[in-house]
Amino acid sequence: MSTFEPGEAIALNGTAAEVIKTYSVGDIDYLRAYVEDQGVKTVCIDDVEIEPQRDSLAELEPAIADQLHPDHDLVSAEWFDLRSQALQLQIAHEQGQLLSISNSLVRLEPYQLDAVNWVTQKLRQRALIADDVGLGKTIEAGLVLKELSARNRADRVLFVVPAHLQKKWLRDMDRFFDIDLTPADRQWVEGERRRLGDAANIWDQDHQRMVTSMAFLRQDEFQPALEDSFWDVVVVDEAHKAAKRGESPSQTSKMVDRVTGNSDSLLLLSATPHDGKGEAFRSLVEYIDPFLVAEDRDLSKDAVDRVMIRRGKQSIYDDDGERIFPDRDVRTVGIEMSHEERQFYRAVTDYVKHVYNRSEKLNEPAVGFAMALMQKRLVSSIGAIQATLSRRLRDLVDEQSTGTDLSEEAAAYLDGEDLDEDDKQHAEEELAGLTVTESDAQLEEEIQTLRDLVELAEGIPVDSKAQTVRRYIQRLLEEQPDEKVLLFTEYRDTLEYLLDLVKDEPWADEILVIHGDVDTEERARIEEEFNHGQSRLLFATDAASEGIDLQHSCHIMVNYELPWNPNRLEQRIGRIHRYGQDKEVKVWNFSFEDTREGEIFEMLQSKVESIRGQLGNTADVLGMLDDINMDSLIMRSIRNEEPPSATKEELEDLIDERQQTLQEWYERSLIDTSTFDQESREEIQEVMDDSEDVYGSEGDIHEFVERGVETLGGDVEKAGTSLYRATLPEPLYDGTDDEYGPFTFSREFAMDHEGIDYVSPDADLVQRLMEHVLATENGTVGLKLLPFVDEPGLTYTYRVGFEDGTGEVIREELLPVFVDRNHHDPRHRLGERVVQGDSIEGTPDMESVRSLIREQSKLREAADSYVSGHVESLREDLCERRRRETRQELDDLEAYADAERQRIEEFIDEYERKAEAGSNMDIAIRGQRERLSKLERRIEDRRAELRRKAQVISVAPSVEGLCLTLPVDSM
Repeated sequence: MSTFEPGEAIALNGTAAEVIKTYSVGDIDYLRAYVEDQGVKTVCIDDVEIEPQRDSLAELEPAIADQLHPDHDLVSAEWFDLRSQALQLQIAHEQGQLLSISNSLVRLEPYQLDAVNWVTQKLRQRALIADDVGLGKTIEAGLVLKELSARNRADRVLFVVPAHLQKKWLRDMDRFFDIDLTPADRQWVEGERRRLGDAANIWDQDHQRMVTSMAFLRQDEFQPALEDSFWDVVVVDEAHKAAKRGESPSQTSKMVDRVTGNSDSLLLLSATPHDGKGEAFRSLVEYIDPFLVAEDRDLSKDAVDRVMIRRGKQSIYDDDGERIFPDRDVRTVGIEMSHEERQFYRAVTDYVKHVYNRSEKLNEPAVGFAMALMQKRLVSSIGAIQATLSRRLRDLVDEQSTGTDLSEEAAAYLDGEDLDEDDKQHAEEELAGLTVTESDAQLEEEIQTLRDLVELAEGIPVDSKAQTVRRYIQRLLEEQPDEKVLLFTEYRDTLEYLLDLVKDEPWADEILVIHGDVDTEERARIEEEFNHGQSRLLFATDAASEGIDLQHSCHIMVNYELPWNPNRLEQRIGRIHRYGQDKEVKVWNFSFEDTREGEIFEMLQSKVESIRGQLGNTADVLGMLDDINMDSLIMRSIRNEEPPSATKEELEDLIDERQQTLQEWYERSLIDTSTFDQESREEIQEVMDDSEDVYGSEGDIHEFVERGVETLGGDVEKAGTSLYRATLPEPLYDGTDDEYGPFTFSREFAMDHEGIDYVSPDADLVQRLMEHVLATENGTVGLKLLPFVDEPGLTYTYRVGFEDGTGEVIREELLPVFVDRNHHDPRHRLGERVVQGDSIEGTPDMESVRSLIREQSKLREAADSYVSGHVESLREDLCERRRRETRQELDDLEAYADAERQRIEEFIDEYERKAEAGSNMDIAIRGQRERLSKLERRIEDRRAELRRKAQVISVAPSVEGLCLTLPVDSM
């Protein structure tokens, strides 16, 4: 039998492996070994190729000492340094610091890094991030994902977002974090089913990072597959839309419950996590940790604080103790209708009421919805309502149909699903053409009414609101020519009407326009021009109400009409009232006077601003209004011919009731925002400073890339301030083009310049270089002549690591240890200086080299002894930290188990009493006992997982590099 010692390093069929043992079965010899990336294998020795792994030190026989110097291939100092840098880069993410600082192209604020640090330091990265609108929850989620990616814990990632936000997430993850997400839509599903076959679970694949909409993912056809899938990271945006409400959870909440339960790390994002009632908020907490609080127990502040981080604009301060967000001033400008406009308003409202009432009588809600859309457009602009009436007239005349069959898109919109603006416009146009009649005569009557209304619209000489807004802009630009104005309108028809009205104004050529048909690239160009160019006006539909940042160039907003959804108004304001705004934000809402909608929404907005002033958080106010159906309130008011005052009073009572509930929650401090003050800044600054000390700074990456490219035969040359170009050596390019650049190592430069590759620690070039260097044996042994070393010695670079019982890496670090030849005294600090120091060229004293080679086993013993002490000390610290982290979760788990167990046993006791009284309770008792058994199994599974998490297991330290270290005077 071939002789292989346990622990011996070999290459098994070219793959690195470690011998476990050899043995025979009859006349056949077998080898059992741990094979890298494959696990344990037992193979017949005669059937495989086995080669001893090259031992670079063993090749350094004392006899060849005379040939060695820092440039010799066997002990190249250049390769040793390159390998050391590659090792540092490989494990940088396991040293407990934030790497996303240098890996992301976004200007990071301390309060954002504070949120990321809070999440990443948790035992389980599962959290509800509930920061206010405009604080950057998207950025915080991206930073957390970068941190988890660096730790190899984000291979399978799923973003679940409202449909209209999918493009924003795709753009932001790519733009700021170089994270490429795949949109999981119908086209993707059909393509994957063709590729993998119908039997495959397309949702359960490695190397899969996807973004999909809540509406798409909740379809029945996907639920069995989702039940059998698992994700490393799940991110749910606008998570309050998936909260559980009432006796029967929605399809969306069931889907999100399923997905979040099948994930390791979880981020729920919501500026409005509660609606003034406890049920929905509690369900979000349970998505994060279903074992945190038993069903019949109240949430406590301590429990909520463990799963939620929440900051408001009013609670974030700068270094001088000043709030970093300025105030805002929201005002309504009332506009009096002309006689013709008032007649037209009444006529359209009468028509809307008539058709709406008919739709309710015939139980056709889609037609009623169409009438609500028409009423909204009526108070938007003459252009919008005239276009809507004309389209409806055309549809009824052309089709002469009263059918109400809807496309999938329109049905989803009717069901309350968020759509992007293009889809929303198509859905609204389809719905606006729907009608329902009981006879042909009724249909003809409606067609004639529409003809009369279109004629009335065409006869209105001027739109009073449009003229008022035009004069406002004209006066503002004359009085304050350096100001910029952002104008929002809800409807594309209104936008086009307004643009046509002002086309002859001297400032018309300064108007930039964003709507649903403006693609991502053009939108970015428009945003750049408005922020940094000469154009002073941006007119937009709600396509621009999310995903663009204008706070650095503009502080004045015009709302051409108030959207019936207060959340949408807040999203608009959030484009300019966000971090970086240094002026008071002015918001002007234009509204017709003496209309039902105008009165109601003026009251609503006034109430929102008043409560915001009292509570200090806009998002909280919007959260409690989120499920109030404004469409239903207003349409009911129209149907019943109620005066606006009655609807206002009802709405005001409802808001007051919700405010009281919210105030009670505040008093219990369950949802209160945390303050980010000077102390908070100092704490996160300490983390940031520590993170900068971890390998991966701009200078580190610059040195590593330049050294690596040139060592491998390529070239790096400066191409300008902070700019470089490179000719890449063959191992680093794909064989098509060896020219790379322009590129930069500077985050700041990359953020300020388009079209420049940013070479960050996780850039593809850096990762390829690292992998190539570590795949070779070059640099495992080096020789350095150093001026700060007093006597010859060996410097060992150990890799020290710890895992928990689940196999997750807790900590990993490199530990350089210098051991001198004469005293065998191990020194860590000097070892670090040796690894970091640049060797002097020259020929070392050969006797010193020979003696180091001869005595290396004794020096290794001293180094091993030092490392074992370090491992023991570090393990004690990690054990204490893990015990502290898991103790709280175990306590929560036991409290949960006791409470749930007691509740189920009370049911059993009650059913048994009824059985004794003669009732047949066998099925009920059996059901509760099965429920109790299931509870015990779930609790024991979680208890076992936490025990494994509490374990700290030392991975055997390994020597990754060895440097023959000599003083300069030994030359």
